[in-house]
Amino acid sequence: MPLSLNTRDAVAILTKLAEVFEQNKDRLNELDARIGDGDHGLSMARGFAAAARQVEEKSPATIGSALMEGGMQFNEAAGSTIGILMFSAMREAGKAVKDKIEATLSDLAEMLEAAVQGIMKRGKAQVGQKTILDSLHPALEALRAGIAAGAEEQKLVAEALRAAADGAERTRDLLPEVGRARWFSERSKGQIDPGAVSGHLILKTIGDYLLEK
Repeated sequence: MPLSLNTRDAVAILTKLAEVFEQNKDRLNELDARIGDGDHGLSMARGFAAAARQVEEKSPATIGSALMEGGMQFNEAAGSTIGILMFSAMREAGKAVKDKIEATLSDLAEMLEAAVQGIMKRGKAQVGQKTILDSLHPALEALRAGIAAGAEEQKLVAEALRAAADGAERTRDLLPEVGRARWFSERSKGQIDPGAVSGHLILKTIGDYLLEK
């Protein structure tokens, strides 16, 4: 059976993301403290908690509206740069599926590409600059390659998640070039980027949900 998500699944995933980031808040804060302000985990947990509350209370009609409404609440709750970036990512991903109430794996790849482009445009960032893009973009490439090759969907999702995890790990070898992190460039040597870890956590939560469904 082809992998897909509907609007209720989108709400369930945002709720699960709130749980995942609450569980990983301290670890992300610790990673961030090594190279920055030490509040990344708190911002992500607050943002997804607010997004989850919004969609649970409002029961959005489409996948796009769930993401866009959730993204606005994420930004308000998280504040700082990550709030703006996540709002941009969620808004652009929502636009990619417009009024759809069900999304195929190909749709999800379009959503991820839109999210990546949204982050790049708003954050003035590129892949390789030690950001969330360094886990999201490898996953997107794996998805695109697998879809083009006609790969079995469950294996394709697993490969995309491995690509995201590997991308996050490779940020140890990168130096930050954008945002506040560039102020702590020397401290960041050999350290994994918390934003890239968050990107992997987001994709893993979505991917695990897809595979379990």
